[in-house]
Amino acid sequence: MQTPELQTQELQTPEKRSDVVIQDFESESYGDWKVQGEAFGPGPAMGTLPGQMEVSGFQGKRLVNSFFDGDRTTGTLTSKPFTIKRDFMTFLIGGGGYKETTCMNLLIDSKVVRIATGPNRNSGGSERLELAYWDVKEFFGKQATVQIIDQNQGGWGHISVDDIRATDTQTGIDASEFGKEPNLDNFETYLEVGYNQVYRPQFHFTSLRNWLNDPNGMVYYDGEYHLFFQHNPLGTAWGNMTWGHAVSPDMLQWKQLPHAILPYADGTIFSGTAVVDHNNSLGVQQGDTKTLVAAFTFAKGQFSQALAYSTDRGRTFKLWNDGKPVVPNNGYDSGERDPKIFWHEASQKWVMVLWVKQAQPGRVLFFNSDDLRNWTEVSQFDRDWVFECMDMVELPIDGDSNNKKWLLYDASFEYEIGDFDGKTFTTDRVAHRGEYGPNYYAAQSFNDGPDDRKVLIGWMRGDNAPFVSHQMPFNQQMSIPATMTLKTTPQGVRLFRWPVQEISELYAGSKVWNDITLPQAKAGLSEFEAELVDLSISFIADAQTELSINVRGQEIRYQDEAFVFQNVKIPASPIKGVVSLRCLVDRASVELFANDGAAVGTFYAKLDPANESVSIDSEGDTKIKSLEVHRLKSVWTK
Repeated sequence: MQTPELQTQELQTPEKRSDVVIQDFESESYGDWKVQGEAFGPGPAMGTLPGQMEVSGFQGKRLVNSFFDGDRTTGTLTSKPFTIKRDFMTFLIGGGGYKETTCMNLLIDSKVVRIATGPNRNSGGSERLELAYWDVKEFFGKQATVQIIDQNQGGWGHISVDDIRATDTQTGIDASEFGKEPNLDNFETYLEVGYNQVYRPQFHFTSLRNWLNDPNGMVYYDGEYHLFFQHNPLGTAWGNMTWGHAVSPDMLQWKQLPHAILPYADGTIFSGTAVVDHNNSLGVQQGDTKTLVAAFTFAKGQFSQALAYSTDRGRTFKLWNDGKPVVPNNGYDSGERDPKIFWHEASQKWVMVLWVKQAQPGRVLFFNSDDLRNWTEVSQFDRDWVFECMDMVELPIDGDSNNKKWLLYDASFEYEIGDFDGKTFTTDRVAHRGEYGPNYYAAQSFNDGPDDRKVLIGWMRGDNAPFVSHQMPFNQQMSIPATMTLKTTPQGVRLFRWPVQEISELYAGSKVWNDITLPQAKAGLSEFEAELVDLSISFIADAQTELSINVRGQEIRYQDEAFVFQNVKIPASPIKGVVSLRCLVDRASVELFANDGAAVGTFYAKLDPANESVSIDSEGDTKIKSLEVHRLKSVWTK
């Protein structure tokens, strides 16, 4: 345990002053910190305590965790006095978001001058600790103490703290952002952030601030694509789930709007979908504007499915029947979630597809409704592979509108192809893999698209993105929108995925070559530089062909009939002697589409902002059938 006396430190110039660890909580006891009550236990906890969700985000092996013996215990933990001799104090903090009862205070002259809390007040939160800071320049040279408080015996009645430091570097989130209630009126603060941070993606959607995950409620109406998304309005870690909202004319240039559906009744708003109520099934249409109806999981206790609706083109939403369930819990406790709803034309019924958690195999429930309010279970679909965020779409095979099949896929993007009569999904029971990368999850397609395309967007999940390690004001991004098609292959009918054609509107400089040698390709690319890249290549290949493509320092290697990136293999056997790849590179990501989208890999990547080079090399004299590179412009207004 480190408890340095800051007042004995020699004053240094700001350029030379190093961080000072006030407390790292790595000992078995609290040392000279004063402990009152039972909440903090006999000493720092070794992570998660009995009965608690997994605790993450702390440093080392131990941390302060007042969940000792559950939320019923209370207490305080107070440091010995120290002198403030740095501009900032940083710390990791999580748990309850109550400013008087689950908090950490900075006291000077026995008065509280700074407060920090965890981010959580409602069910559905996370036990992850987040990096935060206090600006303490005005107290330089004064004596201070830190007091950690747990005086709350209700839900989220505990606090977690670790790694308290004195520093001259402002890192993390302003602690004043924690502990706030979600409020539609605070959206103006989002607009102050902008989209020009060094690792902010420039043609992928990110929330202006804070955490996002699953795409939700994707629907098209009256010239606008609507993208709702799982969102924490209070911090950059998962928790406080709310539906964020953005609209776009082209699925690329997004405008973020105020939060659409906020937590209520001590529950949170998990994933779901939205439809245009063309025939006024819900009976709430105002004038000629069609109602947008959103179905979501109400996450509290035994999860249930509820509705919200908008009669003003998605600008504001109201809870249907005060948010009471339209599909009550079916006995699967908290494992019923992510309703997919759509209109089934042939049966003239609304359909809901709902994943439920049970022992293997996994289960999907199908429901029908005439009015969106009353739902009847009509079938079950049991498979080992299914796991949350189910989506279902009908697609033509090889572009033939008279020959269609239904596609059902889950969050990890495994899928089956079959027939659906509005009640029962029938397949050959063979599951296929739709994604090879590590960072693609919970994809959802747009309902009511304006054309025959079926377009989906996935959440790019993961902590390996550069904006995570560099403490950007946002966390996580969406994938590029991609069109789904079914094509006949030698192995049977399979799903293909390809970036939407609208991306070509972002081209701001291009080079195209056909039937060239490798030296010609190398020479041409040596004159091309770009931060945002759309590269496509096709080349003659056999089982021995090896080729290396390097985009902004990221190597994509073709060998053994597969493209290899970050040690992940994306299969790409030659088709009539030719292999192709499309590569999209943004500030934080690389997306690879092999053989016209037969296999896809989605990756976060830590790109050097100063490296804008593109190159190609081969072990042999590889013949290039076609090569094109496009420099992309940003979709954000600077």
